[in-house]
Amino acid sequence: MSRAGRWLVAVVVTVAAFGVSLWVCGTLLLPLWLKSGADRWAVAAGLGVAVAALAALGCAAWAGQDEDSSAGPGERSISAGGDISGIASTGDGTTNVQQK
Repeated sequence: MSRAGRWLVAVVVTVAAFGVSLWVCGTLLLPLWLKSGADRWAVAAGLGVAVAALAALGCAAWAGQDEDSSAGPGERSISAGGDISGIASTGDGTTNVQQK
């Protein structure tokens, strides 16, 4: 799936999470505790925003991934504290011979 397609799915999931949580809280859960309609829907909207924020956080992480993220970031990278004067290995058994 393309990056734009994943962001579109992320937005749709976030809006759906807000709408479903708003409806469930406003019509099913909160009438048991809050009798005032205005208060009930204000609290339901706050809870809906909280649920949508959590959904947006997870969706943004998913949508921002690269297409080939199976190997992880920097799949063949290494770290050294100074100059590398010899052979450096990533430990994955792959050889990369550079000719001078």
